[in-house]
Amino acid sequence: MDVDTSGWTAIGKSDNADFFQLEEGVLVIVPFEGAIDDEKTARQSVQLQLDHLRARGRRAGVVVLMDRLVEQHAAARQIYRDLPDPAFITCYALVGGSPFGRAVGSVFIGISRPRIPTRLFGSLDDAIAWTKSQPLPK
Repeated sequence: MDVDTSGWTAIGKSDNADFFQLEEGVLVIVPFEGAIDDEKTARQSVQLQLDHLRARGRRAGVVVLMDRLVEQHAAARQIYRDLPDPAFITCYALVGGSPFGRAVGSVFIGISRPRIPTRLFGSLDDAIAWTKSQPLPK
């Protein structure tokens, strides 16, 4: 899935992805092409998200573009299941436009569903709309 991030605000980078704020309340994770998500990169991802949100005292939903991942380790799925802080991360919207992206997203949801609402979408627009519909109480 190719996505134009030129209008998005870059907020950081991990060993396997770029992180953006699309708008208030919506973060987007764009893995590097051919990325592998393991325990180390999952910890980096969660930490980057929480550092950004805590510094601003804001909550947000997180959209993850799954199509660029080639592998996600079980240890990474456990990090996402156990570590997200619901006080700051309201939901995960996984975007899988390719058969492999949908498969990785389905495994993630089926085996290691996080403590926060998580859904799989076929398009970025649908994922963003759902993310924006999730409550963002102060």
